[in-house]
Amino acid sequence: MSVNFNQKRELNINLDILDNIRTAIVIINRQYEYVYSNVAADDILGSAKTIKKIDKLSCEDISIKSYIDAIYVNEQSVMLRDLKFKNFDRVEKICDCNISLCYIEQEECVLIEFNETGRLYNISNDQYLIDQQKATQEMVKGLSHEIKNPLGGIMGAAQLLDRSVNNSEQAKFTSIILKESDRLLKLINAMSSPKPSDQKEKLNIHEITEHVVELFKYDKENEDVVFKKDYDPSIPLFTLDKNQIIQALINIIKNAIQATNNKGAITVKTRAILKFTIGQKKHDLVAKIDVIDNGKGIPESKLKEIFYPMVTSKPDGMGLGLTIAQSIITQNHGLIECASSKNQTIFSIILPWSTEDVT
Repeated sequence: MSVNFNQKRELNINLDILDNIRTAIVIINRQYEYVYSNVAADDILGSAKTIKKIDKLSCEDISIKSYIDAIYVNEQSVMLRDLKFKNFDRVEKICDCNISLCYIEQEECVLIEFNETGRLYNISNDQYLIDQQKATQEMVKGLSHEIKNPLGGIMGAAQLLDRSVNNSEQAKFTSIILKESDRLLKLINAMSSPKPSDQKEKLNIHEITEHVVELFKYDKENEDVVFKKDYDPSIPLFTLDKNQIIQALINIIKNAIQATNNKGAITVKTRAILKFTIGQKKHDLVAKIDVIDNGKGIPESKLKEIFYPMVTSKPDGMGLGLTIAQSIITQNHGLIECASSKNQTIFSIILPWSTEDVT
């Protein structure tokens, strides 16, 4: 959606309307200072725009400053198609950008509209991830049958052995076999036959993020990891299974910490986003939880495989953490996205708000 303004006319529009559209609207004066920006502009340009002027935007191949300056001279609007840039939070964006002249209280200003075309690709990719999750679910169901048979034999043998063991040291080992086998069986059942949660409650997303960050922060293995938080206080209460979302977030943050070899920086960032499409369904509001690490990044060739089970680059890993996390979030009608470049990987948990959240 695009909001069109005639050149050289007074801007007189209800700002509440602008705050409820997905087009990012930015109005700047001749000093490149923000006269106005809507809610969508925070998502497109990044939260750090509050301390950085628009002329410092890092665009690929062109200088946006030169186009802004030309508007005052030529008084002709300019449309830049598929403008690639890194926003002020260093996140890559692709947008159609319309730059035109407008007047605010008799002062000449420049109006810039950003329409995120990269999101169209993401919607298609989201559907791919949803289809991938369904395919993974079917594969896991088939594998679970093959695993359950020998696992049942192991558990039965361990139970018989446990009854006949008199040595307490040996009994400890049989107890470990039984406990871990039972845990594996529960994990297989949860992955192969996920059921809608009946433990949902209305909660603040930040209760979950705070809890999980604290878990990792006080683990001695993470003493060289720097945890940063960037929370959006406007996110309303959501109705979710708290334990499920905690488990998904634990898996993602653990993966991020391992990517930094336990000595990097992990940022947990939350945002409320309006009019967001997941797969083929458009939601009025979603909560987005970003887990950002400064590890070496994930090769582009591997990005479409990371949610498959048994896919891992770690020699001692099982490759199930991200699969389980995606399965959990999918059960909650959401999705996990991943974007990666050199020295930065972002896993985004996207959870849709529903009418349950207001009852």
